[in-house]
Amino acid sequence: MEIGWFIDDSPSKSFPIYTRGNVGEVFPDPVSPLTADHTWHGAGDTGIRDFMYRFTIDPDEVDPDNKLMFEIFGGYMYLNLSVARLMGSRSSGMTPEMVDMGFFGSSSALPPYQPRPKDEDEQITARVDALMFAWMTSTEFPKVATLTETVESVVKDRPDLSSVDDMTLVQRTRDMMPLFAEIFSAHSEASAAASVTMGAITGLALGLGKPGLDLRIAGGLGGVASTAPSFAMWQISRIVRNSPVLTQEFNAGLIGLEARLLAVKDTEFDTAFSRLLELYGSRGPNEWELRSQTWETHPELALTLIDRMRLAEDDQDPQIRHQEAKERSSIALSELRTMVSVDETSAGTLEIAAISSSVFIPARENAKTAIVKVVHEVRLAALELGRRLAEDGRLEHQKHIFMIQDRELEEAIAGNMAKEASDREKQYLQLFNLTPPFWFDGDLPSVEKWQSVDTNYPDRKIVQGMGGSAGVAIGKARVITDPSDPKGLEPGDILVAPITDPAWTPLFVPAGGVVVDVGATMSHAVIVSRELGIPCVVSATGATSRIPDGAEIRVNGDTGTVTILS
Repeated sequence: MEIGWFIDDSPSKSFPIYTRGNVGEVFPDPVSPLTADHTWHGAGDTGIRDFMYRFTIDPDEVDPDNKLMFEIFGGYMYLNLSVARLMGSRSSGMTPEMVDMGFFGSSSALPPYQPRPKDEDEQITARVDALMFAWMTSTEFPKVATLTETVESVVKDRPDLSSVDDMTLVQRTRDMMPLFAEIFSAHSEASAAASVTMGAITGLALGLGKPGLDLRIAGGLGGVASTAPSFAMWQISRIVRNSPVLTQEFNAGLIGLEARLLAVKDTEFDTAFSRLLELYGSRGPNEWELRSQTWETHPELALTLIDRMRLAEDDQDPQIRHQEAKERSSIALSELRTMVSVDETSAGTLEIAAISSSVFIPARENAKTAIVKVVHEVRLAALELGRRLAEDGRLEHQKHIFMIQDRELEEAIAGNMAKEASDREKQYLQLFNLTPPFWFDGDLPSVEKWQSVDTNYPDRKIVQGMGGSAGVAIGKARVITDPSDPKGLEPGDILVAPITDPAWTPLFVPAGGVVVDVGATMSHAVIVSRELGIPCVVSATGATSRIPDGAEIRVNGDTGTVTILS
């Protein structure tokens, strides 16, 4: 099989190193053509340029034919590592290696940084340092809150998509893109700021020989939007658990469950579940991809998660665990304050970093949630258009709408894209058989590199990763590769996953701990685990291959160690 997809980019000559790190959380699967146009080749690139040109890079450094940060190779989204590292190379207080650890979880697995001509540019350094200082001294970041309100208005004012004409649906998808670009710019800034502010606390803790103390301080911050669906699901799971009739229906299996629940007519459950879909219907696996299913389009996905959550005892209430994490954070912060009190500079750094990190870490997740809602508005309009085109034969299938680029939508409406879209989907589905390399430098790796999956790990009882959320847990390993198929995850089990995006969050509630193959201190899995107060280890390379499903393991979120006990 050849490597290539018709929307693929060409690697940059000036900034040649790319990685799946970080971006793989939101794009684990190949990117559809419509998604590429709407969210990355267009608005996503606009948004990241808006931020990065204010931050680490000048426009004249970018190759004219390349996107700045996110590009597609073999159908898979990659992040330009060379550009991302500029935050470390062009500031006074960071290094490229620190960027690697903060965003990608490891520096040893990545090629060394190659200096750039403008790394010593005093104007750029002054610009970067000024923005970092502004982040460190921030007590609020209202930009995300304002954009969130705008998104909520857009969702609330959504027209009846079934009653508008075809071109109005097309325009609806296009109207979302300036808003996407604006939110993505804010999300990019919040991500960088969260890394810088949390990095200051981590530096203090490590300097005092207290690894893990920083992770406790970052726990239970509150205001993290991606945890809200889990809290709402928990309440629904209690309704199910306390109802013999509903419990009987869930025990009967997930096939046909939605129809059976409608027949039961439990008003409390029906109202709560409808409200869940209304508020969080944009959530689902791989939710930044337009082609993906969500809770609103496929409610059975949400029922599957509730099914796992209902088995947990009442003392596993995520609100209780969140409050416990908040209390541990307060204790850890007091401990670190005492340790740095003898040094005025360190004490001052801790105080401002504690405040600013509590601002930017939630802001990063909240901006993500806003992005997901905008993507969902595009998805719903596209699905309605696809339904119509498939209904009268202009497309062979509704989902073929996602195989069409934005500039081709008028052609699809005219009925000229049916065969092209069908052929493209066949090629697209083949891309799922590839395993993209974690990084590459310069030229796209050969097909052999893409297809090889290295499972030749030594027979060791220790899997070493990076501590993401503090604490220790012992439980049965449950290796899950798809959040819509939890494979019998029971309360107290350790969730072992290849990668996690917000769709996985509800599975964290019954879990006793989380282990992820990839990730870093700003990964989604880490931030949510801290909010829920459960241990989390990320960047545990090959964990899903090395840890047998059902094995008893110990997860140490302070040291990043996962031990296979039996």
